[in-house]
Amino acid sequence: MRPHPIAVVTVAALLCVAVTSCAPEEGATAVEPPDGAPTDTATTEADEAESPSKEESDEPFPFGTPVGWAAEPLERDGEEHPGVVGGSAGETVTASDADELADHLAAEEPLTVRVEGRIDLEGEVEVGSDKTLVGVDGGAELTGGRLVVDGSDNVILSNLSMEAEGTAITVSGGAHHVWVDGSTFSGGGDSSLISVTGGADHVTLSWNHFRDSESAITIGDAEDEPGALRVTVHHNHFDGTSGRHPRARFAEHVHVFNNYYHSNPEYGVQSGRDSNVLVEGNYFERTRLSVSTEEERPGNVVTRNNLLVDSRQPDLRGDVPDPPYAYELDDTTNVPDVVVARAGIS
Repeated sequence: MRPHPIAVVTVAALLCVAVTSCAPEEGATAVEPPDGAPTDTATTEADEAESPSKEESDEPFPFGTPVGWAAEPLERDGEEHPGVVGGSAGETVTASDADELADHLAAEEPLTVRVEGRIDLEGEVEVGSDKTLVGVDGGAELTGGRLVVDGSDNVILSNLSMEAEGTAITVSGGAHHVWVDGSTFSGGGDSSLISVTGGADHVTLSWNHFRDSESAITIGDAEDEPGALRVTVHHNHFDGTSGRHPRARFAEHVHVFNNYYHSNPEYGVQSGRDSNVLVEGNYFERTRLSVSTEEERPGNVVTRNNLLVDSRQPDLRGDVPDPPYAYELDDTTNVPDVVVARAGIS
């Protein structure tokens, strides 16, 4: 993974703050909190840097640079798949209605599909391989359905606004190298707004705004098997959503970093059914339980350098390896300002 070109690496202390207590990991050093922060603090040292911006980048990423699992190569069935680039190898087209959109997204050749204004999807719209779908001039509003990435690879979905009665985006059927970035999601009913299941792999969900919903992100379900579901969740704003930010089951590796959790009445992150979840550099504010494990079939979860304000101490279990890719953390104390300023459609 290439670090974003505008990122500048510095060194800083990242805080882990809790109203009750936040026990330091082995080797951590207690320090004084910043002015106005709650007491009972502990920190570990970590690198601080400006995070990748979705606003500044050269082609093929006019809206940002992919970070995390979606940018990592993958070998599958004897074939090497590079990191996600979407439809950058093909032409750029425009869709003005649901039929045009569906035709473009189902095409065999690589395409960048630009959408402006509002389109009623009229149900499920399949997204084929080697596609970029990007909202322009203030984003695109997609209503009345969902985007389905089923078995496809090399897909970018960016700058979209989706208010869904159920799941807005499903990634399944062994789909891989999928990047959902800079979008706004609401609704969902009893379903998660984004669902990554069915052996999907190498997925990044970044700079999105989730609001007015019971459930944000589901990774894995009871039918999944270990060995896939490697997902990065970074710089998202979970704005009053209840739970599943994400909930992981049978996930090989889920990396959750630099997200802003605000007023979440159930929980932030949950690891279940042998998942491996690393949670770091996140800001939890009025989240009832920041991190948890599934009660009956828990997964592994490691936390570090998170900041908790009016949020309960996490439950931890097992060991989780670091991801293989390069990434840079924002100072946790700056996460609310950074994320609120950039997450969602622009």
